[in-house]
Amino acid sequence: MFGYIKAHKPELKIAEYETYKAIYCGLCRQLGRSYGMVARMTLSYDFTFLSVLMMALAENQPDYQARRCPANPLKQCMMAELDSIQSYCADCAMLILYYKIQDDLHDKGVASRSRAVLLLPAVRSAHKKAADKLPEMDRIIAESMQLQAELESKKQVSVDEACEPSAQAMAYILSSISTQPTEQRVLGRLGYLIGRYIYLCDALDDLEDDWKKGNFNPFLQDGHPNQNQVQAAIGSLYMTIAEAAKAYELLEPKRFDSILANILYLGLKQTVDTIAEKKEVGTDDRPL
Repeated sequence: MFGYIKAHKPELKIAEYETYKAIYCGLCRQLGRSYGMVARMTLSYDFTFLSVLMMALAENQPDYQARRCPANPLKQCMMAELDSIQSYCADCAMLILYYKIQDDLHDKGVASRSRAVLLLPAVRSAHKKAADKLPEMDRIIAESMQLQAELESKKQVSVDEACEPSAQAMAYILSSISTQPTEQRVLGRLGYLIGRYIYLCDALDDLEDDWKKGNFNPFLQDGHPNQNQVQAAIGSLYMTIAEAAKAYELLEPKRFDSILANILYLGLKQTVDTIAEKKEVGTDDRPL
């Protein structure tokens, strides 16, 4: 999975960090309960964000319980649950994972294809179970992946065009967590920007690797990787972060506002900065 949507931990208060960790551990537990131990290995911060957001907007308070950690049975972890939220997030994670594996099967890198082949049998059964629970979401994600493949098969695709399928899929996922029309529209906009952000982060992160393998990358349409392309990617990401923050400000979370603000105002930028640091080569056009 991606893991680009995460908190900037140094700026979290102790209580906020413990709450964030409890939601993370609760999602890990739910992945294991719903899809088995292997599913726990797919846990990502992206769906922890979804879980925090859903709990923030819910009417009821989460339930916190100390439970044994499967990774370390001698240790107890505080885990947060609220109604079916963790189950919903686990289902979404399995749907996304399945189509990510399908995409990796067409990767030109041997390691990525081999890993996808090994994981596919286990992920296929998890996908069927999740798709039975969320059929419309499965359809939307499948269609977005098909459109993504069609776009990436073209010779020239703009960055905005390349982002669109991922952005639309995430817009649907977030808008689905509310039944209030106004809140749905805001969540849809936030989801669209989060989907765009994830796609751009992944493209920037994989820039040099995609060039070597001959894979599609929206920032690689003018030749080899260079600093100009990196700067264009970073600029687009910063703009997307700013728009996502504006969308979030239209929501009225009942709790966890400081955690969500940390993720959206600090965590997203920190992720981009960390990726960018690995790409620094100065201001010339030398390959990265």
